[in-house]
Amino acid sequence: MNVKQLKEYRTKLYTDLYTNIIPDRVPISDAFAFEFFLQYAEKDLMASQYSLSVELLEEILDKAMEFAKGDTMSIGAARNAIGIMFQKSRVNVMGKTGVIQHPEVCILSADEYDEYILNPHEYTQSVLQPRTNRGWDADPVIRCMNFAKYMLSQLEHNRMVAEANRNHAEKYGLYITPPGVTGRMPIPFDTLADMNRGFSEIVKDIKRCPQKVIDAMEALMPYCIWQASKSKAHPLGSNTVMTHMGAFLRTKEFEKFYWPTFEKLVHLTAQRGQQTTIFCEHDWTRFVDYLQDLPQGTRIFMEYGDPQIFKDKLGKKLVLGGFYPVTLLKNGTKQQCIDKAKELLDILAPGGNYYFRFDKSAIHLSDIKIENYVAVMEHVLDNYKYENAGEQVSSVKKEDTIRDYANDYPEFKSKYIIDFDDFIADYPPADEKAVPFMRAAYEKYSAIVDPFFS
Repeated sequence: MNVKQLKEYRTKLYTDLYTNIIPDRVPISDAFAFEFFLQYAEKDLMASQYSLSVELLEEILDKAMEFAKGDTMSIGAARNAIGIMFQKSRVNVMGKTGVIQHPEVCILSADEYDEYILNPHEYTQSVLQPRTNRGWDADPVIRCMNFAKYMLSQLEHNRMVAEANRNHAEKYGLYITPPGVTGRMPIPFDTLADMNRGFSEIVKDIKRCPQKVIDAMEALMPYCIWQASKSKAHPLGSNTVMTHMGAFLRTKEFEKFYWPTFEKLVHLTAQRGQQTTIFCEHDWTRFVDYLQDLPQGTRIFMEYGDPQIFKDKLGKKLVLGGFYPVTLLKNGTKQQCIDKAKELLDILAPGGNYYFRFDKSAIHLSDIKIENYVAVMEHVLDNYKYENAGEQVSSVKKEDTIRDYANDYPEFKSKYIIDFDDFIADYPPADEKAVPFMRAAYEKYSAIVDPFFS
């Protein structure tokens, strides 16, 4: 196949996977973080993140093709070191190695729950964001200047990454998700725990003030629904959920605090025609029965867990991935690595609804032995074509599995997210004929700026 044909073939693999069709073979995803690409290309990790360009990004992606074997490979969600610099962030901190990490911090105090619950978005913007980002904890002029620099740097960063990924996919015939069809979907419990209370404090809260935690979850829902609505619905698109706290809760706590709002968000997203991709951090085996309640075609990939249980209970309903321990690529022999891939694929591949990916991405060069990685990928590429390609995975219709929660929550409102009619009430047009043009401009630039107030 030439490059164009290869890209079309790989795109069809994922299109089939995501639309209830058994593909020609198991689709395969590479497993590397942005930091790994930089190190493999022998670039200084710290300096490179402060001096990115499309040319540099394409160079490191070209270099990675010496070993990359997957149907899709991209820079992914690389953090923006320059933006973090202007934020003076406390939640994203670069270490001496150049890796940006997320330390545990407590931004919201326990005695602030009541104020937070009144409107989490407004309280976050006015009170918590300046605590989270010291660049915002300044006089109004300095704060505006820091925010403008941060936003411009983030827009430039996003543009460079998207352009490099797009050019790379065209050059090597790789599958790439269409623009505008992916988004992030914050989950109430993880939003409260990761960004505001911290791991150690939230586990105390669910014992000493459980109702306040539940009230905070419910108060966060309109905002989370609003965030989840930003991506365009598309068969190849999805909203990504990076779960964190769920697997660290007791089952009764998970059932009471984590799952109710989580499950509703996934169904609400499906109701508007968009799928959800969920990274189930740690081991979700004891929650597999809960996952059965998610809409048909929801995509999950696992860090740990019993793959046979997931296949037996979810294989006809959800798209599965993960389970392969990337640490084995470092510690195992070549044959052990291949045998593990064979074990997982023999369980998960039959019947479709599965793509091969590792449990996490390699960040440091020392995380894997590249020869082991190549051996695994070549084994999967050579051995997992489907004899019944083109058949439906399941006869169940997605719409029959979606629960209607559309009327459970009010529309998201915040004094910091202003619609056009409210804006012109304060700034009337010189003439009514200007209104359509003003509206178009207002909505265009609001769509650019509003996501930064999240």
